[in-house]
Amino acid sequence: MLDVLRASKGGIITWIFLAAIIVMFVISFGPGSFARRSVGSGCGAVAIYAAKVNGETVPAVLYERQLGQVANYYRARYGDEFVRMMLPQLAEQALSSVVSRTLLLQEAEKRGLEVTRDEMNRAVWASPQFQENGRFSREIYSEAAQQEYGSTRQYEEILRGEILLRHLEAAFEATVKVPESQVHEAWEEYSDRVDLAYVLFPTADARSEVKVTDAEVQAFAAKEGGRIEQFYKDNPSRYDQPRKVRARHILARVEGKDEGAAKKKIEGAIERLKKGEDFAKVAAELSEDENTKESGGDLGVVTAGQVDDEFAKAALALEPGQLSGPVRSATGWHVIRADEVIPAKKVSLEEARPEIARELLLGDRAKELVRRKAEEALQAARGGKSLPDLFPEPRKAEPAANGKPALAERTASLALGGKPVSARETGPFPASSSIVPTLNVGGDLLKDAAAAQTGAVLPKVYDVPAGLLVATVKQREHPDESAYPKERDMVEAQLRAEKAQQLRQAWVAELRARATVVENTALLPRSSPGQQRD
Repeated sequence: MLDVLRASKGGIITWIFLAAIIVMFVISFGPGSFARRSVGSGCGAVAIYAAKVNGETVPAVLYERQLGQVANYYRARYGDEFVRMMLPQLAEQALSSVVSRTLLLQEAEKRGLEVTRDEMNRAVWASPQFQENGRFSREIYSEAAQQEYGSTRQYEEILRGEILLRHLEAAFEATVKVPESQVHEAWEEYSDRVDLAYVLFPTADARSEVKVTDAEVQAFAAKEGGRIEQFYKDNPSRYDQPRKVRARHILARVEGKDEGAAKKKIEGAIERLKKGEDFAKVAAELSEDENTKESGGDLGVVTAGQVDDEFAKAALALEPGQLSGPVRSATGWHVIRADEVIPAKKVSLEEARPEIARELLLGDRAKELVRRKAEEALQAARGGKSLPDLFPEPRKAEPAANGKPALAERTASLALGGKPVSARETGPFPASSSIVPTLNVGGDLLKDAAAAQTGAVLPKVYDVPAGLLVATVKQREHPDESAYPKERDMVEAQLRAEKAQQLRQAWVAELRARATVVENTALLPRSSPGQQRD
């Protein structure tokens, strides 16, 4: 994944684009956090874990927050389409990062590194999320930590890790020396830049614009048997589905409490349920899972590998309407009820053939549609029209203000699948890059962009992972030696940070080679149909 996101062969832009996904986390609350998962998220009830590292369980809330921050970083710069396209790779990197984080913290503890109470207090008191009228509020702090992490103790344990990681990062950077020749070379690479305006015609959005008849699907299936069979082989998870259970639960947490009391609480809940009390009512009254108690303990669909092993084992053994006995997970004691059982299912190739044929045919027709639209856009750009004028960003009407005239509502000139097709910009990137950073594509697009001058229309329609693309060169910059003195220190600082990052990554790789690591890949989003995850 680092190679996918690496925007430069030589180095400096590597740091710029990896700044959001280094192991050092930024603890934050409120807006911008990633949406919680439906099955008892984060430090929630069924102890969904991100990984197990040398026997230590890493809570999924760390993975979720890391993925959310990475996704928001790229969404703010390059838009939703880039994040949607890259989400499987970003998720893999986020999961790998929380494993790396845990390995580093374990090693720091082995070496006797510590964080003082004074350091912890200063970090908490200085955080703007916990302040009211510019002063630290213990009430806000307690409420936010409880809501996001389950307790102030758990938040402070994570914060302690962040401070340790900062100490380690500073130690790595202190060992780095960068020769002047490397600084100048990196500056030249950084200063030789391209900025593109482009329009992407997404194939996935175009699918809803095309229609196929049953007769056309049958003819396609008869003609394209090889493609259909290959699609079936490439997507086994769609046609070999494990047993699933739509489940509810009641939780009694053990953390900081007596083990026996928590179990006794669940045994009492089971007695009430066996006497006929409504599960949702008992869950709302007794459950200590704040994420699900108001919805009657509803967890949604549970399958193996998605939640704590013991919880999954108990839930998947139930039949519809059946209650479990007391079940111990890493979080506490539970009683589980199966609302619905979705049996394991194996769909044969012959059963799947009509569905696959329809899907592939729709994909072919969608590609034909976007090819036509992209070729029309290219011809218009060659005729002197700018891409932003051809494909403006939609906007709502705005009233006049401060003497300025009112802005009229503007709609997109083209929409696919109900979504506007609008011109965007890559932002400046090095001409020596291995990929265009916002588009995850290199090849002819990158070669043609580097060879062009400001204002040029790139010579063809480009096939990129999300669809087809037409681009023009907004700006082409070349190195200006007179600017080097004032930009040198910035370049050196970024190179030092990157080299420190490389040292840390090498150390993590060594630690991981000796470690026992189990990643919970069930947390990872799947690629879109027909798309293979790297």
